[in-house]
Amino acid sequence: MEKALKIQILCQFCDGQSIQWKCDECEKFMCLPCKELVHDNLKSLQHHGIANVFDIVKDNSDFEKDNSVESEVASEVISSVLNSFTTTVPVINSLVCSEDGCVYFIHQKIAEKSILVKGELKEPSIKLSKSLKKRIFDIAINRDDELLFNEMVDNNNVCILSQSGEINTVIDTSPMRPLSLHVNKDNELIVGIKEQGPIFPVQKDSVRQVIIFGSDNKRKVTLETDTTGRKLFNYPARIETDSANVLYVADWMDTDLSGRVVAVDTNGNLKFAYAGHQDLQPFFPHGIAITPSDNIILSDQSNNALHVLNSTGELLGLHLLDSILHIKAPLSLCFDHKGHLLIGSGKLENSNAKIFVTKVAKKNV
Repeated sequence: MEKALKIQILCQFCDGQSIQWKCDECEKFMCLPCKELVHDNLKSLQHHGIANVFDIVKDNSDFEKDNSVESEVASEVISSVLNSFTTTVPVINSLVCSEDGCVYFIHQKIAEKSILVKGELKEPSIKLSKSLKKRIFDIAINRDDELLFNEMVDNNNVCILSQSGEINTVIDTSPMRPLSLHVNKDNELIVGIKEQGPIFPVQKDSVRQVIIFGSDNKRKVTLETDTTGRKLFNYPARIETDSANVLYVADWMDTDLSGRVVAVDTNGNLKFAYAGHQDLQPFFPHGIAITPSDNIILSDQSNNALHVLNSTGELLGLHLLDSILHIKAPLSLCFDHKGHLLIGSGKLENSNAKIFVTKVAKKNV
């Protein structure tokens, strides 16, 4: 059964602004510009009665409860699913897109099925061009369309896979273990790391850092505590950056992979920490994708949801994907070279994970 969420009703003429008016005869909600420029200019509608929605709320206490006029959260993040492609793995743990139209994805939950795949999404299936039988924690792609990856077992190296298929080590994080990988707009590699040993519980002497490496592959910035000395991260599992190089980190806080998303700048200033919507708890952050306007799209696998935040941490949209779009267990995210949002899904079941090619609603881009 779907969880009840408060959502925003947008103008039913332009679908882009919050409502201020309702026409009882049209049974439509509208913003002020559309009331004046659209509704009132149609001769057939000029004699319709228009009411201010806040007067309706004042006169009817059930209206706000039923229609959530004053809520800030829209219910649509994805406007349509353009295509879907079935893979041969049960879970797509990470997914990245290159400028030449290729996609890379990994599966690492089941050791014997662990694999890195490179391919193109060509109807009706994925055209495979390369695969690598390795158990990889995360992947990232640099400006030259070279893939960076780190293995999960007994290896502290971050490696690079060239276009020719050659593998070389670019960074050794010893004695620390590399976790999440990301390349920012300046082509700098960012790595989440931890000390050797158990993931949880996080102890006082645990080392959980996010490191920015310069073009010479030497440490440029180390992020561990905020400006008050408090630890920023528990387990930095995924990283993305926006156009201002603000970092957004999926920070797991428990063994069930529930947690939060931490936004921090390169000076260690904590911008915000988002722990999910109050009606969808716990929150299971994993995939992160940044839109051209620096909105942050987050996958929430166990709740079958996508969350959209703006750069100040305000929740703009929350979409339960399984009810209409039939996308279950959204996990990894990336934007392809055409601007479509790819969603890698899957759970540890006897089914194969899918990659969904989707269009993000205009108000969230």
